[in-house]
Amino acid sequence: MKLHNELLTLRENEKQLTSAILEKLQIMGGQRLYLKLGYSSLFDYLVRGLDYSETMAYQRQSCLRLSKELPEIKEKLDEGKLTHSNISLAYKVIKNKSPEKKREVLKSIENKSFREAKKILAPMAPPVKVKQQVYQDKVILKVELSHEEHKKLNQLKALKSHKHNLESLFMSLVEQELKAYSKVDYKKSKSKNPRYISLKLRNSLLKKANYRCQYPGCEEVGQVTSEYTF
Repeated sequence: MKLHNELLTLRENEKQLTSAILEKLQIMGGQRLYLKLGYSSLFDYLVRGLDYSETMAYQRQSCLRLSKELPEIKEKLDEGKLTHSNISLAYKVIKNKSPEKKREVLKSIENKSFREAKKILAPMAPPVKVKQQVYQDKVILKVELSHEEHKKLNQLKALKSHKHNLESLFMSLVEQELKAYSKVDYKKSKSKNPRYISLKLRNSLLKKANYRCQYPGCEEVGQVTSEYTF
């Protein structure tokens, strides 16, 4: 079919353009030529100058950063073994790893769908970073999120936009979780498992222990151990 053949040709050209674009962007970023065009950063240039979405701009910037150390990435992008989305997903996990480890992780997600790559990389993902500054009258929390995590937060904020702004949304989620732990009424369990602890019983014990671990010397909050272990 003629249309099919035309699409195959365009697809091949598209893959060849991937590495060509990255090489040009490397020059643009390396020499900071975007400044002469009035853009504050390469990311700003990608979004406003080349009209990429923020997600696509982040993906390409991740590819650029990794390709400086692992130039073979461009070839694998052209071959379709890796995608921009999978590389950017891996970047936040491997950016501080050795070149050998980076190659190993990228090899594990070759020819994988985004969902498959996400499942492979999930155990390696760093926890969300939260910085806390305590003052006499307030506590300031600074949260570091990936672009994907920030996108999800914005989606939830949009769904709750008629009820909450970002600050009230955060407190609503906190109060919702605390409310789940406030239910301390419980009935005798009918489970045949002698080690089973119902959620309401667990909450009751947590409240009695002032939400602190009872193991001598432990300062953890929200744990039930030692005298309350069944």
